Amino acid sequence: MTTRTMGTGARLAVVVPSVVLAIAVGLVAATVGPTLPARVATHFDADGTPNGWGSPWTTFWIAAAVVVVAVVLAVSALRLRDRRTAATLVLVVNALAAPLAVVWIAVALTNTTGDPTMPWWWLAVVLGAMLAVTVPPVTALVRSAGPVPAYDVEPLAVGPDARVAWRARIGSGWFAALGVVSVLVGVWATWVTAQASTGTAVLTGALLVLAGLAVMALARVECTVDRRGLRLTSTWTRIPIMRVPLDRIESCGWEQVSPGQWGGWGYRISGRGVAYVVRSGPGLVARLRGGGARMVTVADAERGAAALGALLAARGSS
Repeated sequence: MTTRTMGTGARLAVVVPSVVLAIAVGLVAATVGPTLPARVATHFDADGTPNGWGSPWTTFWIAAAVVVVAVVLAVSALRLRDRRTAATLVLVVNALAAPLAVVWIAVALTNTTGDPTMPWWWLAVVLGAMLAVTVPPVTALVRSAGPVPAYDVEPLAVGPDARVAWRARIGSGWFAALGVVSVLVGVWATWVTAQASTGTAVLTGALLVLAGLAVMALARVECTVDRRGLRLTSTWTRIPIMRVPLDRIESCGWEQVSPGQWGGWGYRISGRGVAYVVRSGPGLVARLRGGGARMVTVADAERGAAALGALLAARGSS
């Protein structure tokens, strides 16, 4: 995967937004922090009146840690070959760092007055900061990304009466770990919040548990190519995740997958189509009649495409 050379302006667009965010948090902490009391208003009603109190430094250290990660990631993104994936990571981290940093700054500045009321316009500042720290770096990284190589494959040479099938198993240990953690946190949230509100406990815990189970179902899948078409099935639940009949497929091939090109990792739905992405690397691509595609990242993508091509050729000759 080739990348285009980034000019000075583009490199600054990637790094400067997170650096400015870090400087702003550091300046407010150094100048306003010493004047803050041990307990400040940390949560506010819709009209801006405080309804929660706590230490100002707990949220500061959380915001500072995420901002530092954003700066490190921005600098690292300049060296990554897969800049589409780098853009996706920068988007997620910067979109999290901006509200954390601005909210802490707002809390700190608001609590320096005698009446710690949060003005409504701070919400506009938060939204503006999110746009300012995400749009420039993501735009610069995507524009500097080279094309993703795509390849056609010669179909397998088989006899007219041969039965063609191909199968591969794909998985991600990260998906499995994330799913387990989500389920455990959901159970823990149910137990903790049940002390205050049964309804909230059931809703919070159930959503986290369901999300964890869904991620675990994607942690190990089986990709099959045969006369029925292309199928992707969870090996744990045996529930089909993707099913593409052979008569819907116009052509096939494989490409060097960039997760950022499909919008990230996992089960992705984008303008290009539907994809199962667990990493960068080879991916089997089925191009559909009428546009769109289905893609599965798998190490043996070239052989899978050759098998699918043989089935398509047999269909065309029948």
